[in-house]
Amino acid sequence: MATTELPKFELLSLADNTSGWGPLTTSSSSVEPVPFQQFNKADRIGRVADWIGVDRFFRRGNERYNERVYGSAANAGSQFDYIHGMDEHNFQLVDTSKPMARNPQRNFRVRQMHLRKMMQKEVEKREMVNQTTNLRMKRSIAKEQQRAFKMWQRRGGNARQGQRGQGGRFGGDRPKERLPSVQVRPEWGVLEEMNLSAFSKLALPNIPGGEDIGDHQYGSLQYYDKTVDRVSVKNSVPLQRCAGVYYNVTTTEDPVIQELAQGGVGNVFGTDIILATLMTAPRSVYSWDIVAYRIGDKLFFDKRNTKDILNPVETLTVSETSAEPPSFDGNGLNNARDLATEAFYINQNFRRQVVKRNEPGFTFKNVRVPFEDEETGDATGTAYKYRKWNLGNGVDGKPVELVCRTELDGVIHGLGNETQTLTIKAFNEWDSSQAGGVDWRTKLDVQKGAVMATEIKNNSAKVAKWTLQALLAGSDTMKLGYVSRNNARSTQNHSILNTQYVKPTEFASNIALNMDNCWGILRCVIDSCMKQKPGKYLLMKDPQSPVIRLYSLPEGTFDSERESSEEENSDDDQ
Repeated sequence: MATTELPKFELLSLADNTSGWGPLTTSSSSVEPVPFQQFNKADRIGRVADWIGVDRFFRRGNERYNERVYGSAANAGSQFDYIHGMDEHNFQLVDTSKPMARNPQRNFRVRQMHLRKMMQKEVEKREMVNQTTNLRMKRSIAKEQQRAFKMWQRRGGNARQGQRGQGGRFGGDRPKERLPSVQVRPEWGVLEEMNLSAFSKLALPNIPGGEDIGDHQYGSLQYYDKTVDRVSVKNSVPLQRCAGVYYNVTTTEDPVIQELAQGGVGNVFGTDIILATLMTAPRSVYSWDIVAYRIGDKLFFDKRNTKDILNPVETLTVSETSAEPPSFDGNGLNNARDLATEAFYINQNFRRQVVKRNEPGFTFKNVRVPFEDEETGDATGTAYKYRKWNLGNGVDGKPVELVCRTELDGVIHGLGNETQTLTIKAFNEWDSSQAGGVDWRTKLDVQKGAVMATEIKNNSAKVAKWTLQALLAGSDTMKLGYVSRNNARSTQNHSILNTQYVKPTEFASNIALNMDNCWGILRCVIDSCMKQKPGKYLLMKDPQSPVIRLYSLPEGTFDSERESSEEENSDDDQ
């Protein structure tokens, strides 16, 4: 077996430099000379390997820092100097074109073009809103009316009969602040209770439109001033205090109705506001009362004489059907009684301000109103028309012929210069934060439909009465105004912020006012009164529950109030 020899390891011989540092310049060994950095005689030990090289040579003041610290490196070699292989001078740009600077004028034109596009979009948006205002208004009115009706159901029959859950506004308790319109006396007997919730199911269809009774049209009306249509929130007009007279003659004191009753024209008599109160009874929350006289085969719906204050039937309630109605006994300006008085004077001033009072108007067949004061000669600015309806056969088999005194507030030139009649009413804003409404000054010009929907929800009974008065009078158009306080804490100054035209029949549909149902309610009340024997009766809406009670009144009830009022008037005349 052959053996392999191991490699030999031999140490190289190194020459010893006894006279200096580093290897000898000439060596007799087999190792080739290794390049090294030359040294200066003044170099210190720390400078044996100068990795910084000439880059460390700099001045500090007038002194050569490197020479003093490390000695001179001028004679040092450059064997170990670093040479960058990729100098920046070797780079070349691929794109040799010059960069283009942005033109500030072009940027301005681009911004201006974007601004014009934004303005154009805004204009198109406004035009679209204007085109769809009527449709949106109808939808919002219908939606708010449905919501108000549901709220009425929750706050109405179920709530006031003690069936409300604990989540209601009154925590299951009935409201205790609503007082009856007249104090019920022990001797008054309750003949019948009519539940208002059942009234919503009544209907008397196919009632023809009312017809004017002969020449019984009285008064004169001024033409509407169309410059009021330009009023807006930005161009508001102060509400003026217009002088005038207001007559609230009741049914039995009206000489025309007395003449018609004696002449056998009709067997049921009333004024438009009294009949409208009965026909919209399910929408009412506050208490009211109507006196019914059963004389022979005739029936007169009358109102109590309340001396110097407005009768509850005539009162223009404010926020009656809102979620948080104002309190009757509240202090300050915003209690229910003071708000109703404020609304009454606002309506009287508004209907006189929006007509041309200094120009000739439209005169009906009889210029003078029979119950106007001949001595003063003050005109009311209201015309009266006496109209008749046939409501079918009554409980005794005889036809029920209704005679009503209706009111008109103005006239306007229609198409073809045709004279059309107007019913003029005004909403009033008192404090949107307390009324549960919207701020008119920010929403009225851009969202009029939402403002109207809120007013219909908060004043359902009042708006329904206005609409029925216009329908009973045969008015062609309703003119609605929006009047607001200049200062929410003062009732002295008001401004007209906007106006609006509505057709009575279309508006009735928008507020869910069904005329068949209204005629059915009135016919039900008439039948209940006609079943009674001749005498005096009282229909009173209960303040706590949705019920109308029919009371029998003893002879002479309320006569003392009427006599005392007549005596006071005679004393004043003397």
